[in-house]
Amino acid sequence: MPAKPQQTPPIVATQEQLAELVAALSTADLVGFDTEFHSERTYVPRLMLLQLATRDGLWLVDPLADIDLKPLVQAMRRPDLTVIGHALRNDLRILWLQFNLLPERVFDTQIAAAFLGHGLQIGLSGLLQSLLQVHQSKGDQMADWSKRPLPERMVGYAAGDVAHLLPLHARLQDELTRLGRAEWVAEECAMLTDSAPYIRDPDAAFLRVAGGRRMDAREAGVVRALAVEREQIAQEEDIVPHFLLPDEMLHTLARVAPVRRADLDNDRRLNHRTVHRHAQRWLDAVSRGLAEPHHRPAGRAPPGWELEAVAALMMLLVNDIAVKQNLAPQLLVKRETLLNAVREPLTTREALATALGLSGWRAELLIEPMWTLLDGQLAVRCQRQQNGALHLRFLE
Repeated sequence: MPAKPQQTPPIVATQEQLAELVAALSTADLVGFDTEFHSERTYVPRLMLLQLATRDGLWLVDPLADIDLKPLVQAMRRPDLTVIGHALRNDLRILWLQFNLLPERVFDTQIAAAFLGHGLQIGLSGLLQSLLQVHQSKGDQMADWSKRPLPERMVGYAAGDVAHLLPLHARLQDELTRLGRAEWVAEECAMLTDSAPYIRDPDAAFLRVAGGRRMDAREAGVVRALAVEREQIAQEEDIVPHFLLPDEMLHTLARVAPVRRADLDNDRRLNHRTVHRHAQRWLDAVSRGLAEPHHRPAGRAPPGWELEAVAALMMLLVNDIAVKQNLAPQLLVKRETLLNAVREPLTTREALATALGLSGWRAELLIEPMWTLLDGQLAVRCQRQQNGALHLRFLE
């Protein structure tokens, strides 16, 4: 069990203190981890605090101090060290964006809790209360973590985010092992260490622009080129793309389609400081967009009521399996995925698994009963319980 955290955890603000922390991590097998950051105005979230806890102590690391944090992040990459956190995705994304590094082994207590019947998005405070009877203040979610020195209450709140992660991990791991689900959670958590989801692709910026469905091919081509340019400028200036230039202005530029600086200066609809500050870049983007109209692929025809019914029946089976396994149905498969799958010729179990995109523990849990249903070997009927309530039963 981890040592009781200090009343006032040390704040690491020098390179020498960081080296001591790195040395402490070198012998640890588990480390609780959390971050505090601001993300409202900048392209890359601003890291304001890192919190770490091992069996031997708890530390708060100040990234606003004049220190190089890369040795710490590298120390967290040891293959025999498990980084424990709650809802880790955003914390890991920041590590990737700022240091181009990720831990090799992680354990997300929110993911683990979802495999034990606590729902998909239980908060840390609720989980601590439920499993460890520890009351944790939720604190101020919009606190200003750039304050220095940090107020005592914020230090206590930050420390509380990691102080109980190791005993929480032990409790969750014991229950997962008892139910035979430890490997399931390891499989899910391993996906968090893949950097691909944390990379923001400028070419995909067009997909985040509002109003895309109402554009013709010409306007869509220009907006697409403008969105890529906006993403690149926003990254250079470290600002949220929409704050740099709102979506409505992208549409206006596409409709006006200016070809020279005078076209910008003479149209009051384009009287925006960012339009003028980067005038040539917007003009070049408009030119590229006009040369490449964007024809959206034709939508698929509605599936028809028969396939809708088949997908609905499959979803009922998923819900039945989820209830019996004490899992959230959304953790297994989405209805849209089922509906897309039944459009394909599903003649084998392998074809079904491929159409659903299922592998690992999900395939083990779902493919056989789903195939039995689609192959006509499984029937469903209503039964009335003793209290008169109806429920569905799947019968072979």
